[in-house]
Parts: sequence; C-alpha cells; structure tokens
Amino acid sequence: MDRFMRASTRKKRDYLMDVALKLFVERGYEHVSVDDIIAATRTSKGTFYHYFEGKDEILHEIPRKQMELIQAWCSRTPSQVRSLESHVNRLMLDLAEALGAYRRLIRSWIALSMQNEGLKAAMEELKRTLYESLLRWLPEPGKAKMLTTAYFGTVMLWCTVEEETDLTERMREQLAWVWTGLRHNKEAEPILLEAERKGEHNMKVAIIGGGLAGLTAAAYLSEHQGIEGVLFERSPQLGGRAFTYEKAGFTLNYGAHAIYGIDRHTIGDLERELGLSFSSKQVDKRKVMYYKNDQLTPAPLDFVNLMRTELLNPFQKVRFVGEITAIIANIHNVRNYDTLGDYLAQSDADEDVKELWEHLVCSNFFITPEEARKVPGAVISDYYHNLFLSGRPVNYVLGSWAVITNQLKQKIELTSRWEIALREGVDGIRYADRKFWLQTKTRELEFDRVIFAMPVQQVCKLLKDTPWEPFMAPYEDNTATEVMVYDIGLNRVVARPFSYISDMDNKLFISDVSATDHTLVPEGGQLLQGIAYLNDNFEGEDERKAYLDKKTEQMEALFDQHYPGWREATEVKRVSKKAMVSSVKNIASNRLLPNRIENVPFYFCGDGCQGKGELAERAFSSARLAAKAILEEMPQLQRA
Repeated sequence: MDRFMRASTRKKRDYLMDVALKLFVERGYEHVSVDDIIAATRTSKGTFYHYFEGKDEILHEIPRKQMELIQAWCSRTPSQVRSLESHVNRLMLDLAEALGAYRRLIRSWIALSMQNEGLKAAMEELKRTLYESLLRWLPEPGKAKMLTTAYFGTVMLWCTVEEETDLTERMREQLAWVWTGLRHNKEAEPILLEAERKGEHNMKVAIIGGGLAGLTAAAYLSEHQGIEGVLFERSPQLGGRAFTYEKAGFTLNYGAHAIYGIDRHTIGDLERELGLSFSSKQVDKRKVMYYKNDQLTPAPLDFVNLMRTELLNPFQKVRFVGEITAIIANIHNVRNYDTLGDYLAQSDADEDVKELWEHLVCSNFFITPEEARKVPGAVISDYYHNLFLSGRPVNYVLGSWAVITNQLKQKIELTSRWEIALREGVDGIRYADRKFWLQTKTRELEFDRVIFAMPVQQVCKLLKDTPWEPFMAPYEDNTATEVMVYDIGLNRVVARPFSYISDMDNKLFISDVSATDHTLVPEGGQLLQGIAYLNDNFEGEDERKAYLDKKTEQMEALFDQHYPGWREATEVKRVSKKAMVSSVKNIASNRLLPNRIENVPFYFCGDGCQGKGELAERAFSSARLAAKAILEEMPQLQRA
C-alpha cells in the first residue's frame, strides 16, 4: 500500500478490502466475483479497479499483515526479551492466530500463489522476511530454516486436511517437536534410512498423453511416495484439447472452457482431493437465446425462461415440464430406449417438443440432430438427470483451462519422483521380464503399470501388431466428435445482446465468452466463439470442403446479423474447420473404452472412455478411476 495515500482514500480501500475478505471467508474465494464485492460495498466497477487490479490483489493483504506482525516483533530489543525460545514462540503463535479464522481462504491463497506471479512473489518475500528476522535472533541458518519450514508446513497441513483443526493449537504441537531438536547444540547428523529390503521397490507408472486425463491421473499418483513415473506427451505443451494460448492480449481455448453442472461435477472431487483452487462464473441464463424462423426467443433452461420462450405453445410447455420432471425423478421412459430416436419415434409429443429434445442433445453433445437421435437413451437420462438437478448448469472456469492444467502440472512437479516428458511420444510397447517396455525416439524405459490417456484411435494404433491388438478391435472404428470453431477477438464490444445464441435452423451457436469470463480479453475487448455441428458422411474431399465452406459462410452471416461491426473490430481470428471435441462420439454405434479390458494389462482414461458425464468431465472422472485402481493395488499405501 502506498504510504503517501490520503487518509480518506486509504479508508475507502481498507473498507473494500475488509468486505471482500469477509465474503471470501463466508463463501470461499472461488465463489466470489468482483461484481459480488461491488454489490456488497455499493460501489462502482470503476471505483473497485481504481484501488485494485483484480480480486487476486486483495489476497496480497494476507502476507502484508503477516509481515507487519514480523516487523513489530523485530522492533523489540534483546533487553526486553526474557527468553529467546518464548520470544520466537510468541511470533509463531501470533502469526498462526492471525490466519486461524481463514482456513478456506488460506488454502485458496496458497494454491493461487503457485500460478499467480504476483502472489508467488509476495509469498516468497514473506518466507524470506520470516527467515531473516529469525536469523537476527537465532544466528544459525539451519535452525532459522527449520523454524521457517515448520511454520509454513504447519499452515499448509492445517488448511488442506479435511477435518477442522485449530491452527494455533497445531502450531504449539509442532513447535514442541521443533524445539526438542533445536535445543541440542550438536551439529545436525545425516538422517538414518532403513536399508531397502530385497524385492521391494517403487511402482513405476507410465502415463501416455498429457491432456486433462493424463494430468489428472499423474496428479493423483504423484501424491504417493511409493509411486514414481513418467508422463509422456508428444506435443510441446500440456493440456491436449484443453490447450490455451494468448495472442494480442486475448486468451484462446481450443473449445469452450465451460463446466456443465459444476455443483455436481467431478471437478469438485478434484478440487477437494487434489487441493485445486479456481474461480468460475455462471452464464446468465436470461441472456441465452434460441434463433428459429427469423425469431429470437429465450432458451427454456429453467421455469422462468420456459414461460417466456416462444418455441413452444402453452400445451407443449406443460408437456415439456412433465418431461423434465420425469428426468429429475429418474423415471423418464427415454432410459428404456436404445436411442433418443427410438424414444421419439414412440413418443406422442408434438414435433416442436421432439425438435427441442434434439436441439438440447445437439448443444450438450456437440453433434448434429441426425446423430443426436443415435445417442443412447440411458446416456441422455443420466446426463440430464444430473444437469436438471444442478443449481449452476453452465459455468466458465475464469482464466481458461490453463488455471486447472497449470495446477495439475505444478502438483506433479512438486515431487522429484515424476518426470514430464514433453515432445516425446511413445512409438512402441512390449512386455518382457515382467515389465512393460516403452520405446520413444530417444530411449526405452521399463514400467510396472501403463495408463493410456489418449484418444481411443491412437490407442488402437499404438497397440497394433502387439498381443493386445485383438482385444481393441471393438473400439477401432469409433468416430470422433468434430466441430468447426470460429474465434474472433474484438478490440471493442460491438454488441452484447445475449451471452449465447443458438441458430436452430443452421445448427450453429455463438458464445460471447468474454461476457462471462472477462479475464480472457484486454481492457474493453470482446471474445466471441462460434461453433458449428458437423456431419462427417461425405463421398469425397471436394464435397467435404464445399460443406465446410458453406458452414463458414453461415457462421459469418450469424456474426453479421447479431454482432454488426465485428469485421472492422477484429484483432484476432482463428478458424478450426475440424476441431475434435471428443475422441469418441457418444452414439449407439460407438463403444466407450472401459478403464480396464479383460486380458489387457493396461488402464485407460480420457473423454473416449467410460466415466461420469461428457467431454471434460468424462476425462476427469475416468482418470480419477484409473489412478485409484492403481492405488488399490498398493495396500501399504492405503494404510499409510
């Protein structure tokens, strides 16, 4: 804080900060937005950004207050201190007491400091200040380091364990053990290690694929000392289809970084079990629109929008409410049909209701209406049962997928037992001497277990001409879900009539991504993402090219109609005419890969595998299942 700041200005800033911290404690840092802080303080967005660059900056208050306590402690002279030990203990307990009421917030602060350079620098400065201050009173670097490590290690343990504990009391307990060692005057001796018993060794695991699934599996396994491994990724970056890059101040994702039903999503398990920390914001349901027959109307996402929409007449709305109610109650008949098409063929619903079902499945499964009819009825029932029960149906991870992938990567790198091998694809695999031998262009390594975290088509290709090839035959003809993605970054907001519009006639939709996630654009900018559902049945490449060219024209016409002026305001444009959204299209003619296949000694995870949900959730959930299956093979770890 600027020490020359006027008293009235400082008072206003402190007020904003106090209210924000209170909201962080009550709701959790991840669930408080800048808009929430502005509403609670009854100020304007301009006022907030006058004092703070963003809500992350408010977290700088934590290390600042800790450093104030350290500075006050340092101001005492030796003549005022009766006992060195009690003087040091007083500092440690005062620091702990200052954090004791903010357990959930401190967890977020520590996690964010791993990815935010400003918070990371503040954390390092706090550690350095504590160490140097202790060194003034205890001029032995080893002992000062031990106390510093004990303090931050105790805080870390306290804020990440499941059970509620008192930080001050836990700090007392840790200090008792620390001083037992510090009271000895002898030089520190090397620690004793039990000799490795014959036949015992760490389990070595290879994970092939550095997308969301591979990173998740590696993060879970990296927590256990009995496991070491290598994460292989052929490309130069991690994340797979969740890869993010920046251009001209815009953050572009290969596909939407949306989470469907976040309050019932597997990502909540990851956040709790792996100590992840991220923020999200819900799409404004009142600004989600459908476009049909040259008419805009609200999408029937909830009761309010259902009453306002003109897609259905009153009788049809009653029918659709009944359909939703049956889905929520888990008694909808679609569960008993092989496909949505089979159900709709037998249904006595009006054609508008049937079309709405098709379009909902198109939107959530990213496929054309023809293929929406091929989605298994049980899959639809489970998916919408979960989604309709959600209080937060569509959320964006603020800051893009990189917020998640960076934390998973950092968790893996915290241990020296794991290697992340970028630009190193696995070209072959064989079994010999009770080991799996993986060959890359530069080396051959042996492993005890192997997890495939890659598209199913690539798994089948890698296992070709191996003893396991016949068992992969049921999955080798699986088709992927592909869409056209058309991103435009604008140097100004050209229009913001809605956050999402779906053209039901042409099977296109546009999301105003920056309307929900402001972190992706420079000041005053706008980021739009258009997606077209694609057919994949063509007689030749010329027919495919003509089809894609037509989709491009339709997309640009939709931009022209609803975002006039976008062409002149475009700073960044990216068109991916065949972007893979999921490695396996979840239709009846495809088979999702199980986590384990009988007679195949490998584990499988990814969005083409069996798991909870669709798209990213299936990648997360299947990876979690694969990692936990390996951990169950190590009962000694479960007892630890």
